[in-house]
Amino acid sequence: MDEPKSIMFTCPTPRQIHAARVALDWNQTDLSKAANVGIATIKRLEFNHRDADLSQIMQYSTLAKIISALEAQGIEFTFEDGRRGLTFKA
Repeated sequence: MDEPKSIMFTCPTPRQIHAARVALDWNQTDLSKAANVGIATIKRLEFNHRDADLSQIMQYSTLAKIISALEAQGIEFTFEDGRRGLTFKA
């Protein structure tokens, strides 16, 4: 059997996720519902881990749901020149 391949991806920071939510004029409950994750997950993500590498502390599937929900509303996370940022496409 082949060994599983690791997945590498650039992950937004909790601050970026918070900023994206605010840019959409969403509260934490709105993001929780849109991503189909618990409100406690959003609260923990935004306030307990503000500068953490989310790929190390969250399950990939949970993080993917949150990012997908934001991107579905026009948020685009960008990662250029080693800097992290986000772009909102109206």
